[in-house]
Amino acid sequence: MSMIRHHATIETLAAYSSGNLDEARSVVVGTHLDRCAKCRETVADFDAIGGACLDEIEPVAMKDDALKTFWKIADHTAPEEQAASLHADNDFRLEIAQPLNAYIKGGLDNVKWRPIAPGISQCVLDANGYRNGVMRLLRIAPGTGIPAHTHRGNELTLVLRGAYSDTMGTFQEGDIADLDGSHSHSPKAFGDQPCICLIATSAPLVFNNMVGKVIQPFIGM
Repeated sequence: MSMIRHHATIETLAAYSSGNLDEARSVVVGTHLDRCAKCRETVADFDAIGGACLDEIEPVAMKDDALKTFWKIADHTAPEEQAASLHADNDFRLEIAQPLNAYIKGGLDNVKWRPIAPGISQCVLDANGYRNGVMRLLRIAPGTGIPAHTHRGNELTLVLRGAYSDTMGTFQEGDIADLDGSHSHSPKAFGDQPCICLIATSAPLVFNNMVGKVIQPFIGM
């Protein structure tokens, strides 16, 4: 199991704990938490603070149909119970972690990839929650880079396989990049296997060069 060197920000973990992230970013953070003990501890602390605050609130009785009304507003059916993982810690694969496993049943080897540029393929995942966000898998061949870009909103990138590097360092399996409009980077995959990442964005990217701007309408990023 590789060592986690890059973590979600305190602000992102607080938003995750309080339920203020969109579905796409919640899935990325939740999957990272399955591997990262440090971030799990931070979320547990925020959960405890939130619980203490709730204890100070005077309880109000809910209507009998409150849960049914919630799912109607969320435009979802009630979630199915997820079976507990039977994989031992020494047989752990990030791609089968919850909640990601619910979105890519069958694992990464069964994903239907769509080429979007030489050496780069993607698969957009269904994450149409009650707050907007886009979630996708991105596969980058070794030696291939993503054109330099920054962000209109937030971008979370979790490495599932392989590795990439950019101006912020080297990112390997389990590492998460938590970026916003203040960051500009051009990730490049390296090693002997493709780099596969789970990415959630809250707004389209802003490419810094003409190549990125030309291909953007075709890749939907």
